[in-house]
Amino acid sequence: MFDNEITINEFQLGLCTRIAADLPESQLFQPGAGHGHPPVWVLGHLAICAELGQKWLGGKLSHPRWMVLFGPGSSDQVADDGKLTPQALVDANIEGYAKFRELAALADPQRMLEPHGVELLHGTTIQTVGHFITHLLTSHLAFHMSQLSSCRRTGGHKALF
Repeated sequence: MFDNEITINEFQLGLCTRIAADLPESQLFQPGAGHGHPPVWVLGHLAICAELGQKWLGGKLSHPRWMVLFGPGSSDQVADDGKLTPQALVDANIEGYAKFRELAALADPQRMLEPHGVELLHGTTIQTVGHFITHLLTSHLAFHMSQLSSCRRTGGHKALF
């Protein structure tokens, strides 16, 4: 059902891996220039949103404690607990979005036409469950990937393309 969205999501996750590879662990908890989000929050937020997308499609949260740290409305002031490593966060994104894509490919077309009921998006053009799933797989991911990319670029790295 979400063929185009799945393709774009796979492309974005490839960029995620490349961007994160250039982020030193010492930068993980430093606020990004301009947007203020540290890479730990960006990666954690995207990972939990992949799991929330799964939940919308019948899956479950693999990291429920991350909802408080990284979920919608969370603070980007994340304490270093030693478990939030760049690799662990990238792996959570790769695994989370892979499962999300699997579930999206099997989504019930009728359910995708229903209103989503997400208060944060009330009054926007994103009105159905299908719109919401598309947003999570594509534009939401891309928006936050640009924040992560800006963290990478402030470290002196050239553009990926």
